[in-house]
Amino acid sequence: MIRFEQVSVRFGAVVALETVSLAVEAGVLCTLVGPSGSGKSTLMRLVNRLVEPAGGRVLVRGRDVAGENPALLRRSIGYVMQSTGLFPHRSVAENIATVPLLLGWDRPRIAARVTALLALVRLDPELAERRPAELSGGQAQRVGLARALAADPDILLMDEPFGAVDPLTRRELRAELRRIHADTGKTILLVTHDPEEALELATQVVVLRDGQVVAEGAPAALVAPDAAPFARELLGGGQPGLRRLSLLPASAAWEDAPAPPDAPRLPPGATLADALSCMAETGCNVLGLEEQDGSLRLEAVLAQGR
Repeated sequence: MIRFEQVSVRFGAVVALETVSLAVEAGVLCTLVGPSGSGKSTLMRLVNRLVEPAGGRVLVRGRDVAGENPALLRRSIGYVMQSTGLFPHRSVAENIATVPLLLGWDRPRIAARVTALLALVRLDPELAERRPAELSGGQAQRVGLARALAADPDILLMDEPFGAVDPLTRRELRAELRRIHADTGKTILLVTHDPEEALELATQVVVLRDGQVVAEGAPAALVAPDAAPFARELLGGGQPGLRRLSLLPASAAWEDAPAPPDAPRLPPGATLADALSCMAETGCNVLGLEEQDGSLRLEAVLAQGR
């Protein structure tokens, strides 16, 4: 879906990216993470030609973007910014309708799409006529996401989308993005400074440093003991073993032996970190799982973190 082939970017004498090659397949939620100045946003902005490469090629949907009309390319790709970028003089509905209007959709189709998107991002329909200044930060960010999805693009670019909201709202928005990604199957490229966010959201994580990709892969693999040291240090937050347990399902250490009848039960979807927390709280070193036979032992959980 998105492919970078030996891409370099320079801003004057500054090298922002150096011969970067990377593939993001269709339907993937890929997070770009790394220190400030590592090239994360630059790499993402190559996709919709907000940045032009000094060398190499950027392919989107199998086509070199250098040959695409920039305006048409950008209308075909959703874009969410940290500041939301909402038009202050337009209502929520009018903001969401921006790209469909540019594409020439008729009014009934636009109205139906706005209604559907307000439901998708879980905003009250009564907010449709409000101006951005009348919204909370979390509401404004949801409107920004709805606007990016308005024309039903297959690709969504997100540049630090939750960086300007409080921690509680940020957690809620992360959960909403995971749900929307699961529901829509969009290909999403998301830039973040937050290692925890990168791991929590992604199906593919890309770690950048000094304009180069130093590691990429599944979240749990990048905090494994054999992962690239810089990636493991950055993403592990000083506790890579615990981070890894939070990314692995309880089934990763599941055994067929039955759990004791009085053993605490984990809910479906629990992670190994959830299991370890339950063991610490209850003092039990063997757990069961609701609606499933078998058991989970403390030793098996700890082994997955190493």
